[in-house]
Amino acid sequence: MTPAPVHLLARDVPASNHPAASANSRTGSIDSGFSRRAVLRGGAVIGVAAMAGWSLTACNTGPTQRELDAQMLLPHAQAAFAQQRAATELSPRITEYVNALKTVADQRGQHLQALRDEINRLDSSTADQIEAGSPAPTASIEALRTAIAASARSANRACVTSSGFTAGLLGSISASCQTLQKVQLA
Repeated sequence: MTPAPVHLLARDVPASNHPAASANSRTGSIDSGFSRRAVLRGGAVIGVAAMAGWSLTACNTGPTQRELDAQMLLPHAQAAFAQQRAATELSPRITEYVNALKTVADQRGQHLQALRDEINRLDSSTADQIEAGSPAPTASIEALRTAIAASARSANRACVTSSGFTAGLLGSISASCQTLQKVQLA
């Protein structure tokens, strides 16, 4: 009968008797096959890779909430600009509405300035798009009345979904547009 094989673990064998024992038997350390330089190089590569991965995820996260808010106000400012311009251009041609059109131009100009100020506060690059993307001015009192009514409805809808100063500004513009449409241009 042969005795059963004995399985020894590395921890059970003294370092000096272990096959992978280093030449420096005085320290009793085991040579793992990695040099200190290789370990440091590997650690540096891992560190650089981790930093690169983190920086790539932080690059472009999309528009900020301030940019989105400024974009939401942009069509209201463009409409105010177009309606102010239309009222100014219609005034000399339609003499029975001269005073009403002056009031419309003044009010929509104030709306435009308030919207421009808020857009500049939120995201100044968006303010450059106000005049560039505004619709052509309307050619008649009826068309101006319809455009102002549409602005009142649009500002009212946006007011409900907004908060803070923006909601108050849009609510005020909506009320003012309804007055311009129903009183000044009636």
